[in-house]
Amino acid sequence: MKILFIHVSKNWNGRVYAEYPLGVGIMATMARMNGYDAIVHDMAVDYSSMVDVLNRHKPDIIGLSFLSTSSRTAKSVINELRKIHTGPIIAGGIHSSIFPNEVVAQGVDVVVVGEGENKIIPLLNCLKTTAQGSARSMLLGTIPGLVFCDHDQKIQSSGFDSISVDINLIPPVDRTVYDLSKYTHHSIITSRGCPYRCKFCCSWGPGGKKGRMASPERIITEIESLVREFNAKTIYWADDMFFFNKRDRLQFCNLLKERDFGVEWIAQLRADNLDSELVDALKTSGCVKICIGAETGDADLLKSIDKDLTREAIVRGINNSVAGGLKVKTWWIVGLPGATGINAHLSPLEIIEETRPHEVAVHNFIPLPGTIYWERAQNYGIHLPDQDSLEDLYYYGIPGDVRLDYLSKDELANILYQYQCVLKQLGYVPTDLASDNDKYVFTSPMQKKGFSI
Repeated sequence: MKILFIHVSKNWNGRVYAEYPLGVGIMATMARMNGYDAIVHDMAVDYSSMVDVLNRHKPDIIGLSFLSTSSRTAKSVINELRKIHTGPIIAGGIHSSIFPNEVVAQGVDVVVVGEGENKIIPLLNCLKTTAQGSARSMLLGTIPGLVFCDHDQKIQSSGFDSISVDINLIPPVDRTVYDLSKYTHHSIITSRGCPYRCKFCCSWGPGGKKGRMASPERIITEIESLVREFNAKTIYWADDMFFFNKRDRLQFCNLLKERDFGVEWIAQLRADNLDSELVDALKTSGCVKICIGAETGDADLLKSIDKDLTREAIVRGINNSVAGGLKVKTWWIVGLPGATGINAHLSPLEIIEETRPHEVAVHNFIPLPGTIYWERAQNYGIHLPDQDSLEDLYYYGIPGDVRLDYLSKDELANILYQYQCVLKQLGYVPTDLASDNDKYVFTSPMQKKGFSI
């Protein structure tokens, strides 16, 4: 039986990083390990029509994964698939987990809520049986964590899935499920959840509020296979955080240095994790760039968003990384709730001038589904769009139908213009004009081109 997993992505005219989708990759890998013929189609890099895709692969079952920022595209894909595909369609991912009933109502047969590793094989086994009607509904009802359309066309839930996935037991992604010719580098993901509670972020939700991490040894094994089987030269660490404690970070760096794979890698970390000892360990183990979600330089805003970070820690982390020989990329959010004036939104410029990170990414505040700013929008002066406008919630664009009581669209546009002017004065080149030789580069919603990684 053939399973086609589709990563639905609008791609925003090439501004989304070309990373192969690891979530559906894990599902496809597990399906293969259990005797299914599974493949991944990534709409972010392959623009083929659904008719061509289905003619090419001829799947029995289709699995979809998409974010809220691609939800309108997903709705269109579901409608198109229903015209040409008679088999089951399942969906998973953050958006489907937050809005399972709505996704089923759009034409999906089954939504996997939360983590999929414990559910995907029982679900596929159920769907491949000859059971139909009430018999199939009864089988689906025995698998916790599903929302589905039953034999009477009523939306049902199989109940809450309380079992968290053991990250160390998840098999390494079989990269042959992708068309690797479409990607410039390899990626790895090693954790679930997050121990922090930043109000603008929903990453901690589906994976749990504590945060779980694979062991350094397990990750080394996967990197070794990427180097040996695919000749990996550059690996992007897709987790929002490179390990959750300093001990594991140092252990991993030491192990990687000992193995000497000759691979360069890029990771994301909080600024307050980057002391001189860790920076030295990162550098000597092959890390070439560190990405820091700083968000703002304003003390009141940092407290308001529950970042649990200070301006001083941001400056120190960037300075330590630059001094230690790492290339540094920083992310900043314009328009966060809790600012006491326009200058608060411009506060990152002082830090950028002081620390000189190599890459600066400025983007708009977006109240994403699953975040506190979405769930309690009215408390923060945020007016949310309707469900059909979720796709306009893109942080490198002007945020559609979202209205902010504390900041008009004209004020937001003026703030972004000031970033453009000041960063150019500081010697930063916009991504639309930058070359590989430029040391200091920035991007913002005013640019058409973003960073490649």
